[in-house]
Amino acid sequence: MKRVLLVVAIAACTKAGGEKQGQGAVVVVAKDDVPYSAPKTATTPKPAGDLAWKVVDGPAALAAFAKDAGAANLKPYAYLHAEWCGPCKALEKTHTEPQMADAFKGTAIALIDIDKVDPKELSAAGMESSAIPVFFKLDASGKPTGDRIDGGAWGDNTPENMAPPLKAFFAK
Repeated sequence: MKRVLLVVAIAACTKAGGEKQGQGAVVVVAKDDVPYSAPKTATTPKPAGDLAWKVVDGPAALAAFAKDAGAANLKPYAYLHAEWCGPCKALEKTHTEPQMADAFKGTAIALIDIDKVDPKELSAAGMESSAIPVFFKLDASGKPTGDRIDGGAWGDNTPENMAPPLKAFFAK
């Protein structure tokens, strides 16, 4: 049987009902509406320091992460992302550029891959989101404060667009 693939670009990364979509990302659907999974490539940035962009297993690890961040005089944040998310890739690719590094100055970022954590665990921790990338400000005990920012805050995924709203958010 011959399969025809259709490539569609989507406006924002969302995950609803298990479907994956992304701005800058590509969703490929076969003619019979069966999603095609492209090979995954690692996109998680390498930590710039002990707490800068640190991969954590999920919300249960945030208490220890926040404690370590406080000891280092850094503000703790949880960052929800996925390897297939175009805006996440753009943010992660550029986070060390001068403008972006300035925006992230003084922060400790706990990376949580939404595809590697039970959604119920994220929900129970108060980190629900219909779009990624999303940052949640954490208190000293690792619990979300209610302050958050997602990719809808900056439009195109360029450092010029991303850095100002991120810097303002992290300065709160």
